[in-house]
Amino acid sequence: MSTLITGGSGFIGLALAEQLLRSGHSVVLFDRQPAPSALLKALPEGAVQMVTGDIRDVALLKSVMAQHSIDQVVHAAAITPDLQRETRDASSVLGVNINGSVALVQACTEQPSVRRVLMLSSVAVYGFAPPPGPTYREDQAWPQPTGLYGISKLASEQIALRMAELHGLDLRVARLGPVFGPWEYATGVRDMLSPHTQTLEAALEQQDACLPHSLQADWIYSRDAADALARLLACTTLKHRLYNVGGEVQTDLPQWCAHLSERWPNWSAPLAQRPEDATVRYGLPGTRPALSTERLRQDTDWSPAHSLAEAATDYLHWRSQITAN
Repeated sequence: MSTLITGGSGFIGLALAEQLLRSGHSVVLFDRQPAPSALLKALPEGAVQMVTGDIRDVALLKSVMAQHSIDQVVHAAAITPDLQRETRDASSVLGVNINGSVALVQACTEQPSVRRVLMLSSVAVYGFAPPPGPTYREDQAWPQPTGLYGISKLASEQIALRMAELHGLDLRVARLGPVFGPWEYATGVRDMLSPHTQTLEAALEQQDACLPHSLQADWIYSRDAADALARLLACTTLKHRLYNVGGEVQTDLPQWCAHLSERWPNWSAPLAQRPEDATVRYGLPGTRPALSTERLRQDTDWSPAHSLAEAATDYLHWRSQITAN
């Protein structure tokens, strides 16, 4: 099986590449720039190739798919802006997130070998309006995005699904919740690292952190997210076009920092007394309900493999391996 991952140099792209390589797939990573060599070397042994280019270049995408006999495509390429980028460069955000998705789907419709496309979307499409029930369910929660990222992701979902319907393309959408863990780094198109990685970086530098507030969410470990995405790619009996992918259990940043403190007892990450005292940036203004993963569980038999404590242990081990290399 040969898989093309757009945004392949990014956080989710590399996490999924790790999962697919371990399953014997060959993987082509497509991105605007190559991943850091240290991260590429850390991927499992297997057939992985890096191709650089613009996600809006239909001709290049078609050429890459034909050259590598691509069977399945994961579309993860996107700009995830903070407020400053939204304000200063809305056209680039919308151009890459929407026009890039159009180009990718168009290329897939013209490549007969492509049997499935998995388009990555985001919990951001739901905005912050409370769902009708305790969780955001795909068939009940009405999307109400507030920022350009969520708006562009929702538009891309709808455009891609319509194009796929017109061309008979098997395209599914995965709405990812907040992710943290291995393969996360500053890419230049994702303006804010997860607070889990920010606090870990501070601990590694022997600097205390200061949290704006506790920020509870259904954080999902990157290796669990990659497992879910790989299952959505592989399953031949999917019943739906849209799936939520979240961590299911609500955890907060003080809980995460407590696990880091087990490794560094003299390190601390208190809650800020004043907003200006915080050293960790959050992409969310506050607690948001969890994503329902009932569909995902039912159709793929997936469940998260890591508790927060297990994720901390695994993430620290991964960081030590990367540093050693």
